[in-house]
Amino acid sequence: MKNLEVLLDMLEKCESVEQNLNHHPEGNVLNHSLQVFKHAIRESNDFELVLAALLHDVGKQVSNYGHDEIGSEMIKEYVSEKVYWLVKEHMRFWYFIDGEMKKFKKVQNLVNSEYFKDLVLLARWDKMGRNPNIKINYNRQDLLSKLKILNI
Repeated sequence: MKNLEVLLDMLEKCESVEQNLNHHPEGNVLNHSLQVFKHAIRESNDFELVLAALLHDVGKQVSNYGHDEIGSEMIKEYVSEKVYWLVKEHMRFWYFIDGEMKKFKKVQNLVNSEYFKDLVLLARWDKMGRNPNIKINYNRQDLLSKLKILNI
């Protein structure tokens, strides 16, 4: 679980990262990540998918622009290929949905990925994790316990 400790250290730095309230009325990146995690753990028992939901925005502590690429590189040495891919691709899903992904080959590569269904769920939870009326208190030990149960 040493990797989880390192990853949670990264996540905790997101508490001081405020977001544009037009897109994220729930406030800082940590609160958003915890809301997304809450939905993920309710709907999935897939450790890697739930971990990706928790970490999908850690790159925002460096920059909002390109946070998907930044965050995936930050976590790369600590996570599986699946978690890395989900964090890296979570914004591309929206380009796909919005019709902004112009090259059909890129569309095919995305939808033919073995993780595409997981990306759809991550996108669902990402949108659900924007409730301005919910402030989740962060408790590292509680979070670790929930993750450990999934990772048995």
